[in-house]
Amino acid sequence: MKFSEIYSSSDSPVISFEVFPPKTSCGMDSLRAVLARLVALEPRFMTVTYGAMGTTRSRTVEIASMIHNDFGLECACHLTCVGAPRDQLDAQLEHIHRQGIENIVALRGDPPQGQESFQTVKGGFSFANELVEHIRSKGLFDIAVGGYPEKHVEAPDLDTDLDNLARKVKSGADVVITQLFYDNEPFFRFREEAQKRGVACPVVPGLLPIHSLAQVEKIALLCGAAIPAELQERLAAAGDDPGAAAEVGAAWCIEQCAGLLAAGVPGIHYYVLNKAPVMERVIAGLRRRKLLI
Repeated sequence: MKFSEIYSSSDSPVISFEVFPPKTSCGMDSLRAVLARLVALEPRFMTVTYGAMGTTRSRTVEIASMIHNDFGLECACHLTCVGAPRDQLDAQLEHIHRQGIENIVALRGDPPQGQESFQTVKGGFSFANELVEHIRSKGLFDIAVGGYPEKHVEAPDLDTDLDNLARKVKSGADVVITQLFYDNEPFFRFREEAQKRGVACPVVPGLLPIHSLAQVEKIALLCGAAIPAELQERLAAAGDDPGAAAEVGAAWCIEQCAGLLAAGVPGIHYYVLNKAPVMERVIAGLRRRKLLI
């Protein structure tokens, strides 16, 4: 089932998860066990990220195929412009299609480690909208693109970034999934401004449940997400106790979700970092409050 069918056919918010490919065989074994726990939470689909410069690209499709064919859950593969000319991207798309996967998350991609800026390879694409247009021309996949409520770190300002988003959607995207954030207000403003630019497809908030203060500070710095002072204070009070930090993170995520669902979002996409316990806590909390079926 494609993204457009998933969101149009659902009479309740669509819950989805993102996982990433481990670098080792041992990590793959561990991920399979985690996937079983995540699937038990009944998401509508999962997405699998894509390693830059070939680091974990083959495992992206392997994991997506496992999710789709072994666990019986819809899945989407990430695909980026990084280090890949058009013929390699076409070969990857054909490989993905052969696994029965019908959805792609199309991103420009971050510069590989050691590079300060994105470099277009010969015969490749420079921008996500070009990749989206190319995938759409195949007629085989639905496409998700990234959105940035607090703007992409490389964008000069939010207006420019929103114009880029509108260009990606016009090129053929079916859904927007946002970067993580911890304050809902920027998301609401972002959604409103995107709609003014003609973005009519589902705009889905992406959330990363917190495990520790150090974790969230590192990730927020990389992606340009603000950490509200109240959240910082709660995590600081939890100190080095991982259980206490996870409790704070789950509680904050549940409150964020409550506000987003009350505002009518079509679903929520969770960046689970290949871990199940905090997600189990969040989903259980939302179901206790009758916010999810």
